[in-house]
Amino acid sequence: MKMLAIVVATVAMAACDRTTNSGGTLIASAPAPTIAAQISPLTPPLLVATTTPCVSGIAFTTGFDLVIVQTGAVDVFVDQVTLRLIDGSGLGGPSITIPQLQLMSMFGSTRVAGTRAFPFQPQFACALTRPGSIAGKVVLTDADGIVGTVSVEAAFR
Repeated sequence: MKMLAIVVATVAMAACDRTTNSGGTLIASAPAPTIAAQISPLTPPLLVATTTPCVSGIAFTTGFDLVIVQTGAVDVFVDQVTLRLIDGSGLGGPSITIPQLQLMSMFGSTRVAGTRAFPFQPQFACALTRPGSIAGKVVLTDADGIVGTVSVEAAFR
């Protein structure tokens, strides 16, 4: 929760157009709402998935909350989430894209008002090496149809 407080404080101080920092992308345009996201815990577990057979490589699964903080007066909606395993080779690893309809079936509403945690337990297809981290891109829309993205990343234990 301490990291979340730091993220919220950083977001509160933002007052310019889109900026990027090492903790993710912040959407900020004064006086429009600002949005931040993070993976919690900051170091999620990485487990071998026994339910996904691999001809070559290993399938992995993990569990974490995608925490989105919306500090403005306008609610936003999670429209799409793409998660990718990062193996350190620079090529990336297996990815999963979860569209809005699937998100709605997983969570009911995708509305974010204030702070909301979305629990994920993705299973990734076969990777050739053990990934070191996970990266995510979250596409958000507001009631006016304005689209923005936030990026997240976390290292595995």
